[in-house]
Amino acid sequence: MDKSKHRQWLQLILVVTIFAVFAAAARYYFSLYDEFNQENLREFIAGFGPWAPLAYAAVYVISSPIPFLAPVISAVGGFLFGIVGGTLAVLIIASLSALVPFMLARQLGREWVEAKLQGNTRFQEIYRQSQGQGGFIFILLMRLISILPWEVQNYVGGLTKVSLPSFLAGTVVGIIPGSFSLVFLGAAAADPTSWQFVAAIALKIVTALIPVVYLAVKKRRNRSPETQE
Repeated sequence: MDKSKHRQWLQLILVVTIFAVFAAAARYYFSLYDEFNQENLREFIAGFGPWAPLAYAAVYVISSPIPFLAPVISAVGGFLFGIVGGTLAVLIIASLSALVPFMLARQLGREWVEAKLQGNTRFQEIYRQSQGQGGFIFILLMRLISILPWEVQNYVGGLTKVSLPSFLAGTVVGIIPGSFSLVFLGAAAADPTSWQFVAAIALKIVTALIPVVYLAVKKRRNRSPETQE
């Protein structure tokens, strides 16, 4: 009983801390800007001067439980730090920030996450297939074939029995293509008429097609026994 109460208090403290920090950061941001977009976010982070990398890391970690922000922040990394520096920053910071939803899922439990993701058929399918899979391979494939949003992937990882080292290793390796394409796009955004920008768009389209091709091939393979009969 005491252990259960202790866990509940830890869960409450964890959730309150994350949302308190996020609320404080959001309040400061919107005291400077009227809307959230890539340009404003870039100026917000660059305004910290030599502390910009730490500010960038803080923004990434704080926003990690919030859907659909990670791609924007990754692209801003390319705009701020260039292709090489931005890619390294995103790989390190994104992998570490993924631990926030991962640990939330483990601390708050299966019921909390499943209620959050209720009705998401893709989540249900990937979670079902995760049973019996090797930890590293499962996380690697989930990152490479990103048919689930980044934040949902992290929650799913927390629901499985994947070890923390396997989760981190699979994340770092699996997000290399997507991170590079986003950083490349952000770095080229300053000049939309350049060949780099066109190449960045083409690269992003190619990486976005990976899950589409994967699902099409998988669907065709699933139908092949019926066709042969």
